[in-house]
Amino acid sequence: MVHVLNTTDFSSVPISMTWLLFIVGAMVAGFVQGLTGFAFALIAMSFWVWVLPPQIAAPLVVFASVWSHIISLSNEQKHPHLNKTLVLPYLIAGLIGVPLGTYLLHIIQPETFKVVLGIFLLLWCPVMFFSPAFPRLQQSGKLADSLIGFLGGILGGLGGFCGSLPSAWVMLKNLSKQQQRYVLRHFNFGIQLFTLLAYLLQGTLVIQLWPYMAILLISVSFPAILGAKLFYKISETQFKHTVLSLLFASGGFLIFNTLL
Repeated sequence: MVHVLNTTDFSSVPISMTWLLFIVGAMVAGFVQGLTGFAFALIAMSFWVWVLPPQIAAPLVVFASVWSHIISLSNEQKHPHLNKTLVLPYLIAGLIGVPLGTYLLHIIQPETFKVVLGIFLLLWCPVMFFSPAFPRLQQSGKLADSLIGFLGGILGGLGGFCGSLPSAWVMLKNLSKQQQRYVLRHFNFGIQLFTLLAYLLQGTLVIQLWPYMAILLISVSFPAILGAKLFYKISETQFKHTVLSLLFASGGFLIFNTLL
């Protein structure tokens, strides 16, 4: 029997606060993914990890991320100069990595999950914030892209974090804003859709999760539409710095809370 949104065996947070964190996390993450094409899992988990074990949060975050991608893609403007060859090396390798991530999901402990997520956020955010230039990385080819895609697939299977490494990579490669969003949006959608199917086949999407999936459909939809429409109107640099600051603080709080 799966305990869904039951804090008695995972957190001392009251039920009302659990629902608040669950819904607010979904709304904020939906908006950010609609705007940037990635980071749903990172932001949602920054809220949900306090009240949900990873075995419950992971399938919910993947489901909500897939839904927000569907909404965002339906509101995306067409760009003829962007084509599938840009994202295929990431996507093909990422699909290979997903099964390993879904396997790790069933053996990882909640406290370990918190520490790993917190450390990753503390290391990843400064790199993304300063965006240092590395000429050799900018000249790297499809093999390096495939390796990043494979690692992203593992993180996707582990809990929907497939966009974390690719987002840092495409920025370090100094791709244009449109290219970055194109790679991240289509890679994340493909990997998370495959991960969702893997969860379904493995029995991870148990019937007890369905009511909360319905709530996610409502909570994510409008913020994702708003984010997708604001992409072409808001300064990417300012928004990126705001999001990274929030994620960095979340990583610090996760580590602090775990070590107490």
